[in-house]
Amino acid sequence: MTAENRPNPPGIPDASSFLFHQWVVAGLISASARFVPLPFVDDLIRVQCRRFVVSRTLASHRTPLALNDFQSYYTTGSGCLAGCAAVAVQMPLKLLFFPIRKLMAVVTSIRGVPLDVLQVVLLGRTLDRFLREGKIPHASEPTPATAARMGAAFSEAFVRMDFRVVRAAVSDALASVNGWRAAATAEAKQLAKDPAMTTEQLEPASPVDTGATRVQEVLSRPETLELFAQFDRRVDEAFERSR
Repeated sequence: MTAENRPNPPGIPDASSFLFHQWVVAGLISASARFVPLPFVDDLIRVQCRRFVVSRTLASHRTPLALNDFQSYYTTGSGCLAGCAAVAVQMPLKLLFFPIRKLMAVVTSIRGVPLDVLQVVLLGRTLDRFLREGKIPHASEPTPATAARMGAAFSEAFVRMDFRVVRAAVSDALASVNGWRAAATAEAKQLAKDPAMTTEQLEPASPVDTGATRVQEVLSRPETLELFAQFDRRVDEAFERSR
């Protein structure tokens, strides 16, 4: 059964099943960036995956809003590629500490991969919800300013959440899929060479697609949706405070 023909997962009535599946695929490819042994390329992959999620979500709403206006949202927490002013200073330091940082990324992958996936999925889910609820004004506030507030609110809410239970469930789901990591890492490397891969839909290799389906099932469980609702409330509170 193709992704387009899948029924909507229980409890996920808002985003289409196909869009939700694409978020998860992007999350898996983004998470696999920690296994790419090249400095700066890992950051590039993460940003490209997040950019894809924002682009596809905007397209699903057929909104006239421009993707570039959301750069501060999809680059939230993405390191120097997020456009930080101190990039010239940070670059030598990133190169110096890259081997240590990469080793830690691999060692902590059991915990880190599920969090990476959750972050990308929630990025798409939050934008989808804001668009549906009319929280992104077209005239009263410039869209880039709104996107910056969204990014700050998202980051604040994400670090305050306890995702241990869903993180373990996602890890178990992926553990049952042979070869997803190697396939996702290969696609991540290809994405770094050809960013145009994210201009339309992602068509992952079979192990990645299967892994995404298993993760999607975990993220559709009632207890996960309850956790997501708590995350939504924290994002909204932080977003309103920023006014």
